[in-house]
Amino acid sequence: MQHGNGKIFYGWYIVGVAFFAHFMSVGTGFYVFNAFMEPLCELRNWTRTDINIALVCGTFFGVIGQFIYGTIIVRTGVRILMLIGSMVGGIAFILLMRAEQLWQFYLCYILLYLGNGAYGGIVASTAVNNWFHEKRGKALGFATAGMSFSGAILPLLAMIIILQTGIDRASLIIGFAILTIAPLAWFVVRDWPEDYGLFPDGVCKSNTEKEEASSVSEVSGKTIHNVPSGEVFWTFPRLVRTGTFWKLGISYSMVMIGTVGVMSQLKPRFSDIGFSDMAAMGMMAATAFTGSVGKYFWGLLCDRFESRRIVAILAAVNGLSLGLALCRNSLPALWLFIFIFGFTMGGVMSTYPIIIADLFGRKSFPSVIRFVSMFLILQLFGYILAGQSFDRMGSYDPAYILFIVLDFLAAILLFTVKRPVKAE
Repeated sequence: MQHGNGKIFYGWYIVGVAFFAHFMSVGTGFYVFNAFMEPLCELRNWTRTDINIALVCGTFFGVIGQFIYGTIIVRTGVRILMLIGSMVGGIAFILLMRAEQLWQFYLCYILLYLGNGAYGGIVASTAVNNWFHEKRGKALGFATAGMSFSGAILPLLAMIIILQTGIDRASLIIGFAILTIAPLAWFVVRDWPEDYGLFPDGVCKSNTEKEEASSVSEVSGKTIHNVPSGEVFWTFPRLVRTGTFWKLGISYSMVMIGTVGVMSQLKPRFSDIGFSDMAAMGMMAATAFTGSVGKYFWGLLCDRFESRRIVAILAAVNGLSLGLALCRNSLPALWLFIFIFGFTMGGVMSTYPIIIADLFGRKSFPSVIRFVSMFLILQLFGYILAGQSFDRMGSYDPAYILFIVLDFLAAILLFTVKRPVKAE
């Protein structure tokens, strides 16, 4: 974590902020519903499908938001987005659990997702990506570990607070925690190491080397600074002419359908098959914690081996592990599911920014990921399939079987991904 003069490379401080941003954004917009879903259904007389529709709406607008944020980042950087996003997200979460009508609940959840996306998601990942190259997998793996680590902490913490003080107090405490990201982002996050006499990974170079390593390009009438010589800036017309763009988008959306469908209501599933509330939440937390370890591990693998092959293997193992969850009467199988699925599930969103930066370049990252992320709007079907599977058939098993099929299809598609050719 150090550079030549023995000091900690500043990029690692940004990784720390990104870890917390991912922790709060994914934790409050996704994992925490494992604690709030059943109390909300009982309090408001809503069904699980009713609540899952909120996640569908949030995902839809959240993906659109990611496209917009990716466009803004190219022009303004990440600090102002993270500041505003945390304020919107914190207020929205406080209001969310106080909504008494479904339309109010949906509106607040959309605002929550838009706010969370402005300080987490591709915004936080871009902040890290800008500061690393050779250690990109390690840095992004650690930063995105906050996503899964939140699943091990926030739902359990939220459930304890709900049991002790109620839904309103729990939402207030968590909402204020989101607001703390604003000052952290503003005072710590910086856009590019080059602006501070550094290169990615903390390598200091002479002015001559800096001039040789970077250039100014003009794309579609816009000036793009800090594009290394030999690295193309991927515009949308260039992007859509590559099969890599389509294959990455489709394969990741298929894997994410199963990931969000399982993890958004894993605690209720464990409760449904006979475990107590605390035991079920503990099992869900163990799955998420294993995911946080997996995020770092898969990130390291992408630094050492071809990221395309690593991601394909990840998708295949993810599908295999889901089959273990169908063995509901076997405790060993369930624990194997927790650790294997958790480990692979964690790698899905940590490898996502890594493979995009690897294949399309560090400087094009925010531009490219905003377009690839549009495919992820398909993950909203994971919530619908999981909710409908339970409400119509009394079990999540039919949805899990479909998720397994999608994982294997994604693995096959990922094995065919090639490094993109720079189409002119």
